[in-house]
Amino acid sequence: MNKEQILAALAPRVAEETVNSLDGAIVRFRELSGEARDALYDNAKNGGGNSDFEATLIASTVVDESDALLFSEDDVAAMRGGRAPLLEELAQIAMRLNALGQRAQEEASKN
Repeated sequence: MNKEQILAALAPRVAEETVNSLDGAIVRFRELSGEARDALYDNAKNGGGNSDFEATLIASTVVDESDALLFSEDDVAAMRGGRAPLLEELAQIAMRLNALGQRAQEEASKN
């Protein structure tokens, strides 16, 4: 592979996922870039708790039909005040797609 091909392969992918807590609706998730992952981890160090991490992850990954982020930082508080099961399901999907969390690290270490 050449440089251009590798750089093109590094572009974050978008996946459509079924969300059970939304009655089976399809939600689009974009993979995090390296910079976005760094920002997510930096934010987690501030100690906002699970709901803050989950809402920030959702805001960083859920995209519309044109692949633009659907939520902003201003929406994080509203998401945190919402239904915990939905927040957790959306965050779990985003974590799986981005290989985040203990389970993803365990799977990666097996390979």
